Amino acid sequence: MKIRPDDQWRWYFDSEHSRVMLDLANGMVFRSRFPAKMLTDYAMTLEDISFSVDDAALYYAFEEHSRHINIAPALRAELALNGVVAFRFMKPQMPKSWYFSHFSVVEKPEQGEIVQLRLQDGGADALFMVAEVGDNASLCLLAQQKLELGDRVMSFCDSIKVMNDRLLPYIKSTPMSEYDRAI
Repeated sequence: MKIRPDDQWRWYFDSEHSRVMLDLANGMVFRSRFPAKMLTDYAMTLEDISFSVDDAALYYAFEEHSRHINIAPALRAELALNGVVAFRFMKPQMPKSWYFSHFSVVEKPEQGEIVQLRLQDGGADALFMVAEVGDNASLCLLAQQKLELGDRVMSFCDSIKVMNDRLLPYIKSTPMSEYDRAI
């Protein structure tokens, strides 16, 4: 099922769950990934605030970029909505770049862009979506099921701020054809 933002959607803070929620006006409610301690004071005062035109534009940008990776439509919507919440309501974070390898090419990513980060220890790549772009560091959301870091495990949509010199553009790999494997 594909969801489409409309003027009936409403943001609010649910103190029972300590999360920003979005009433989708059709009996469905979206609960964001981020606990109250990660949110601005403004987020915790939300009461029936409209999902704005800017929110919808962000949602569509995030959703469009997420089409470059192979995830279910429901997860794509969840990633996009959590991206909007992260951009609008999260407190600033300090970069935690030490988990990831440094690259000499530094390009400022695009908001919503799917990027790869390479782990320092094992060299494995992980997929992230850029929720907020900064001059030197960007806030990213994990765009895969989980990622084991040295001292913690990240789950889908968890956030981390990373220096831009750690981000690699995601290039979708295509399976090799029989002809390519024979060469």
